Formats: sequence, C-alpha cells, structure tokens
Amino acid sequence: MDSWSFLPATVATSVLISVVLALGLLLALLAVWLKHSTKRRLHLLQLDILANSLIDIDEIAVLVDHRECVEFMNPAAEKLMRYRWMNTRNKPYRSIFELIDPIKRLPIPWSAPSASQSSMNVYKSCILNTKGISELRTHYTVRSIRLEGNKNLFTLLLLRDYAEVRALQAKLDYLEMHDQRTGLLNRKCFELHLKNALEAARQQGVKHAFIHVALDQFKMINDTVGHNAGDAFIERIADLLKASITPQRDILARIGGDEFGILFRETEPLEALRRAERIRRQIESYVFYWNTQTHNITASIGFVPIYKRSGTPNRILSLADASCRVAKSKGGNHLHLYRPDDTEVKKHRGQLVWLGRLKKAFESTQFRLVAQPIQSLEAEKFKQPFHHYEVLLRLFDENEQPISPDEFIPAAEYYSMMPRLDRWVVHAVLQELRRINQRNPAPIFSINLSGQSVDDATFLEFVQQEIKAARIDPHMLCFEITERVAISNLEWAQKFIKTLKAQGCRFSLDDFGTGVSSFSYLKSLPVDYLKIDGSFIKDILNDGVALTMVQAIHQVGQKMMVQTIAEYVENEHIMRLLQDIGVEYGQGYGISRPIPLKQVIESHIIK
Repeated sequence: MDSWSFLPATVATSVLISVVLALGLLLALLAVWLKHSTKRRLHLLQLDILANSLIDIDEIAVLVDHRECVEFMNPAAEKLMRYRWMNTRNKPYRSIFELIDPIKRLPIPWSAPSASQSSMNVYKSCILNTKGISELRTHYTVRSIRLEGNKNLFTLLLLRDYAEVRALQAKLDYLEMHDQRTGLLNRKCFELHLKNALEAARQQGVKHAFIHVALDQFKMINDTVGHNAGDAFIERIADLLKASITPQRDILARIGGDEFGILFRETEPLEALRRAERIRRQIESYVFYWNTQTHNITASIGFVPIYKRSGTPNRILSLADASCRVAKSKGGNHLHLYRPDDTEVKKHRGQLVWLGRLKKAFESTQFRLVAQPIQSLEAEKFKQPFHHYEVLLRLFDENEQPISPDEFIPAAEYYSMMPRLDRWVVHAVLQELRRINQRNPAPIFSINLSGQSVDDATFLEFVQQEIKAARIDPHMLCFEITERVAISNLEWAQKFIKTLKAQGCRFSLDDFGTGVSSFSYLKSLPVDYLKIDGSFIKDILNDGVALTMVQAIHQVGQKMMVQTIAEYVENEHIMRLLQDIGVEYGQGYGISRPIPLKQVIESHIIK
C-alpha cells in the first residue's frame, strides 16, 4: 500500500509543497554562497596579482581599502617604514605613517577614494613622517583601483624613491651594521661575518682565527680624566687596530664598550698568533695624550683558532671572551691561546654561567639568610641565650638544594656583583630587625661587607638611608670587613667605620692575622672585635705556630681594648683551650649551626 494513502489528500499535497519549497530555498542559498565564494576567490586572486606587480617596482607602494586600512605594502615600503606588511594589514595607515602638506603643514587626505582620480603618475610634493623618521621630503601620487566584482574602491599610494630617500635608507642600513663612535662594524654585523667564516671552515676546510681584544685601562681613563677622554681613547685605539689589519681579508669590529674583535680570515693559526701578539705590543707601546697628560695603555687578548668543527658563532665568542678574562686575571697585557683542554677557560666560562644564575636568583626567592650565633666563652655567660649573630647568605637551586658560597661568591666578585649582593643583604636584614622589640640586652647582628662595596662611594650613603628608613636601633648592627679590604683602601675604610660608629654601629675585622701588616695598622681602625682567622683556630690543638698566633692576636686585642672572636670552634677541646687563652667569643658548629634568620628574629620578639 502507498504510504501516502494513510493521509488525507489535502494534507499530503501540503507536505509535498513544503518539501519542494524547502529544497528550492536551499538551492537558492547554495547558489548565493557559490556566487559569493567565487567573488571572494576572484577578489583575492586580483589582489595577489596586484601585489606581485608592486613587489619589484622602484617606488614605495601602499594599498589601502575603503576603510583607510592597509591591504598591502611592497618591500620598498617595508624597508623605509620599518614595518612588516603582515603586521600592518587591516591597521589604519595613520597608525603607521602620515603625509603632510609642506606649505599648510596639515595632513594630506590622500586616501579619500575617487573613481575620477587620474591614472597618470603626477607626483606632488609632501613630507613623510613614519617610524623613526620625521620631516622626510619626498613626492607622492595616488591612484584609485576597483577590483572586478567589488563595489568598494582601493587606493594605491606611490612614493617616488628620490635621492634623499635612497640616502636615508643607506644611512639607516649603515647605522644598523656599524658602531657610531668608531665607524667599525658592530657586534651584530660581526656575528654575520663570523657565521660565514665558520661555514667556509666546515665546507671547505678553511682555517681562520678570532681574537677578543679588551683594553685594560679604559675605566681608569674614564674615571680620572672624563668620558670625553674615554671616547677619544676608544677612537684612537680603533684607528690603531684599523692600521694593524689587512682590510681586504680581515674583519674588525667593536663588540663592546672597550672590546674589539678581529677575525683573521683564511690564516694559519701560527701566523694569526704572531699578528695578534704584534697587536698586543703595538697597543702596549702606544701613548695616549690628553690635556698635556700622558697615559700608557695595555690590552688583554683572547685567541681562538677556528677549524672545521669549531661550532657556532656564540661558542667562538664565548670561548674568546673567557680566554680574554684569563689574560686579564694574569694582570692584563697578556695573550691567552685557547686549547680544547683549557682548564682556565673552563673555570671562567663556569663563572659566566654563574652570572646568569645570580641574576635569576635576584629575581626569585633563591637567596635566603641564616644567622650563626657568636657566643661568649666566659663560663657563666656561655649558658645564657644567644644575643650576638653573624648573618650569612645562602643560595638554593630549583630543587631546594643549598649551594656553597664558595661556588657563587667568587663569580659575584669576578663580575663586580658584590655591591648589589651586599645591598640586598643589608636591606633584607634591616627589614627583619624592625620586628624586634627586645631591648635588654638588644641582640647584635653582624653583616659581612665585600671590598667592592666598601670601595663604592655610594654604599655608605645607602647604608645610612636604609638605617633611617628601617627606624631601627643602630646598636643592633655590626659590620664585618676583612683585613685585606681594610689594608687595600685604609683611608676610605677609616671614613666608613668612623661614620657608622658615630651612629652607634659596631665593626668587626674579619680574617685577622692573615695580613702582612696587621698589628701596625690596627691602631688607625676603631673596630670593636677582631675575628681570628679560622685557619689558626682549627689547628690550634696540634700546631704550635697556630697556638702562638692566636695568643699573640688576643694579646694585641687586649692592648687595643678590642675583644677577640674565634672562628671554627668545632668541638669542646678547642673551646676549652680558647677559654684558657682568654679569647672572649667563639663561633662554630661546636657552639651552634646557622639558624634561619626569621627563626632567630622570632626568638627576640617579646609576646
């Protein structure tokens, strides 16, 4: 039986009509979609053809749509305006550049589309302002373009590439690849040449050599006779190096403030080494004259031969930098030749790794503070609660494992990061001390200061400002400086100590006994404590010389009315011997291990 027979005739007819209408509507929509899709593909195809026709023309070309948004920029426009076309697409052209009427000094409404605009290239004068460029005089013309099947007009702007524009582009290209002070290639350009040299070494077996030249006296000249002299100094060294190379073959660049790089291309290592040594001697014999004064200068040089398997440009630069630092560490005016098994370079490269790790540690919570008690060795006072501590800095890695200060402190000193490290410690300690309300007896916290900080003319003012801002009792502060630091700049150390002691701070002279003139200069340093170097204390039970040194230092302390502190008090036997000698204080694992600073602060808060 027919399925339609179950329905009344009128109903069946209505259903059939509805189905037919729905199919008709669907077919109509499909036809519209196909027509729109075809138009869109045609539109994109025409745009693509137009864009390709504009790529290689001399003029600077910008195509905008009816919304005044960028549709296309040719490579010449990208280069001048310093924008990538894909980054400007669908953005208002006014956010990228502007044309100004040179007489009225008003923006030119060039993008207003008009079907009647002439197709003739009649150029008019204008001023172009764009990224990094202003008041560039050039000429422009505008053409309206209608794409087939699109009712909206596009506007094509053409800027004539006159000599001024070409000269500006040449200048921009030059600045991008050269150092402005010396006219030498800059580091960016030099790395490209180094990359090409490495490629030639890999493919053809060509040998090259790279030297990193760092001036030893640049900072001294800047500090003593001024930055103008420093600039002139750099320019004259650049001229000296220019005269020392073969321009047709060698590549010379300024790769840092007082650093230069020379690539000896297609040169045997032995010959390159002779030339590098000749350059070192030429700099050594050069005399810099400034305002009737003469300055002798030297340079440290790192030498890296380049072979087939030398690696990347970054590796070569890193090895050369480390080799140069090895030369500097030997007093400067040296040339260090890198070898594959070079332990000295490995050490310096390791310190370079630490530079990055230390910078990261400042930005995170990897630095922490602990406090190790310094306790009176007098029998009755020894039993009393701790109230004197040395604050120690600890560094933890990403896995919360402690890192020995012997690993990161030398790197911080090498890269002159100790002032920053000391400032961090001083600020962090003083902020914690604000919480203490115990006053009798007030606890004392000793903070170690590096020689770099004590020598920093701004550090003393920093400490004073931090004490004032924290509003703490200065009597709670004791600063420790080493004997070596005090000797190296005795006059400034005296000023530093006397200024802070006048405010109530105490001072301790660390590592005492290791200097060659300890007893003679002690009279001029108004310190409160002498810390006997731990190398004497740990051997005091078995070494008669160590025992004699400890006794002598304590006697000097008594004469000078200065109390002595013994480091490395590791056991009860050492402690008893120190008590017999009369040493006032002890510090070490035999008394207490370091305690987290926050925990120590909590013990001095009266609840």
